[in-house]
Amino acid sequence: MSRRRLNLAGYFFLVLPVALAACGEKVIDLDKKGIQTTTYQALPQEVQSFIDTHVDSIAMDKDIYFSTDPAVKFTYAHSSVPTTGWMDDNRANYHHFFIDGLHCRMSGTRGQPFILHDKVIYFCDLNLQKDNYKTRPYFSTVAVAP
Repeated sequence: MSRRRLNLAGYFFLVLPVALAACGEKVIDLDKKGIQTTTYQALPQEVQSFIDTHVDSIAMDKDIYFSTDPAVKFTYAHSSVPTTGWMDDNRANYHHFFIDGLHCRMSGTRGQPFILHDKVIYFCDLNLQKDNYKTRPYFSTVAVAP
């Protein structure tokens, strides 16, 4: 192989990842935006109402997400990926939220349901139970583009 071809091949492999990253989907990291602690009593009325109405099904179902505004397209997905490579058994858990085409993600094992209200996602520490859902800690994070 000529020296020029090697230089072009090296350049290609240097530029390709940068080009792919530039064209890729932007993901908003909610962990960097900060997660606030709150209580059931401090939740907006619409969020409390949803939890009160659905606490029985929340305790039994998986992947529960809800928007208080039916005009907002809100979907959810959960993923688990290796943290340091394909041979590693350690995994990083991510919650992915798609809000009107905006992709947000949050790490960790967080409780459900995830309730979107006025561009804020509310959730519990672990999955809710009927007997103690009003005394458990709740959390919120703003889910809008910077």
